[in-house]
Amino acid sequence: MSRLSIACFGIALLSVPAAIAQPAVQRAPQGEFGCEVQKGNPCQGRVDFNVGKSFEFKIPGPGDVTFENKGNKRCVLEYSITESTLAATGRQLSLGPGQNQVLAVRDAGGMVIRFFSRGIGSTTCDLTVGLS
Repeated sequence: MSRLSIACFGIALLSVPAAIAQPAVQRAPQGEFGCEVQKGNPCQGRVDFNVGKSFEFKIPGPGDVTFENKGNKRCVLEYSITESTLAATGRQLSLGPGQNQVLAVRDAGGMVIRFFSRGIGSTTCDLTVGLS
């Protein structure tokens, strides 16, 4: 073997243990999840910011959308809302166990609600979103 190939082989052997000894990197949540709410077909499940960055609900209108906490602890969720006549962010939805909140969907354009986390609210919430 030539000196160059021996040197490269030695460097390669030395670099392998260093790579293995590195601590595991914690990855930030990557997913963006969504659900389209329909009358008689609610979206239900866990909003979990350890898994996803945001959770979006598309709601057709007009009608009333109900957010219900199905879990056994208080949920505080930050959200943004987009409608044909309104766009706002930095709002909060705060629901105790079994509580619900109703928002009016004003027109046929519907609305989009996106829950996100900036570290102020809950990291998980068992939520049902229904339309009537």
